[in-house]
Amino acid sequence: MRFFRFLLTRHPLPTGVLVIALAGLTWFGVRFVSELLYFSDPAHQQQSLAPWMSPYYVAKSWDLPREVIIREMQLEPDHKQPTLADVVEHMGITLPELEARIRKAKAALETERRRHHGGREDMPPGLEHGRGAAGAGDHD
Repeated sequence: MRFFRFLLTRHPLPTGVLVIALAGLTWFGVRFVSELLYFSDPAHQQQSLAPWMSPYYVAKSWDLPREVIIREMQLEPDHKQPTLADVVEHMGITLPELEARIRKAKAALETERRRHHGGREDMPPGLEHGRGAAGAGDHD
């Protein structure tokens, strides 16, 4: 504690910047880890759509890029986070119809990912999303 007091009295501006940076790092780190753990649970992956969900939640649960969600839900790129109840009302469709659109978009994206990776159906987990160990590839 004495060292911190020394820094604060001798170098108040850099110490303040350091404290703010550490607080921000902690905030975003905790958020990242909590989302990672939450959406790693199979119960939260490709959940059936519910009126309370946001487009962001659907994108995370279904592992879909933001652009796909914006297109399929007919949202403006700078949209506020409405609920799916708002989205289906705006689109004039039902929640099951929206889920069918999301499923179709997910299937098309997975097909594109497989085609991009040489049509391999047997890709190890993680590689289908463009992630994997550096230097990983086909070795005969």
